[in-house]
Amino acid sequence: MTNRPLRAAGFAVLLTAMALPALAADADPVVATVNGKEIHRSAIQEAQRAIPQLRQVPFEMVYDQLLDHVITTHLLLDQARKMNLENDADVKAAFKDAQNRILEQAFLAKQVDKDISEEAIKKRYEELKKQSTGKEEVKVRHILVDSEDAAKAVIADLKSGVSFEDEAKAKTKDPSGKTNGGELGYITEGDTVPEFSQAAFKLKPGEYSETPVKTQFGWHVIKVEDRRPAQPPAFEQAQGAIKNELAQQDIQKIIERLQKNAQIKRFKADGSPATEAPKQ
Repeated sequence: MTNRPLRAAGFAVLLTAMALPALAADADPVVATVNGKEIHRSAIQEAQRAIPQLRQVPFEMVYDQLLDHVITTHLLLDQARKMNLENDADVKAAFKDAQNRILEQAFLAKQVDKDISEEAIKKRYEELKKQSTGKEEVKVRHILVDSEDAAKAVIADLKSGVSFEDEAKAKTKDPSGKTNGGELGYITEGDTVPEFSQAAFKLKPGEYSETPVKTQFGWHVIKVEDRRPAQPPAFEQAQGAIKNELAQQDIQKIIERLQKNAQIKRFKADGSPATEAPKQ
């Protein structure tokens, strides 16, 4: 349901990260086996982090989709290894390209760790706290189903007196919703995909959407339980996302510095001399 890339505008991604269920460090159960090989939950979480558009989506919302993805990856890799494709010339060339990209990333990671101090992170944290002043957040539950007709049937049940929590446990596609009654916790406007966010922030506490809400994940019925001023996360919870933001800015500066200090000659696509770009 969510679609929240890291951005400098405020605490949206940070607040959402707080709402995700905390997992014990040693809680990494087996969630599937493929031809006898175990797949652990950590592999599913890593797959989510590798897909930018899903990084800020509540894990439970995309768990089934990600599990299918990881299982498929295992099956394909098994077949590739059986065909000994790691020795294919084209594959070796692709491995070399991947190695170069990893080296680039390792260099940038070391530079960023050196450049970004805790003091800089704290300064940005205080700036974001000021920007969050005046924002509002709502505590929501939702029921996710496959079709508009199914969503209308849910709304009919709610109007007949069925509790939202019981209806969510019985009918939602959201795995966590089947146990917690569809609760998503507090969200700020912009934390979720626009259709969901717009519908949620139109509701008063105790109200639910009487018209099905369509998003890329399916059809939702949304209930708002509370509204309050947005609560910024503690520094310890926010510093990782803030460092990521500062890292993007620092990487741009690193590249600009390298370009400025290097002797670079540019040519046209046909190899003929090109007009040198003016130096900044």
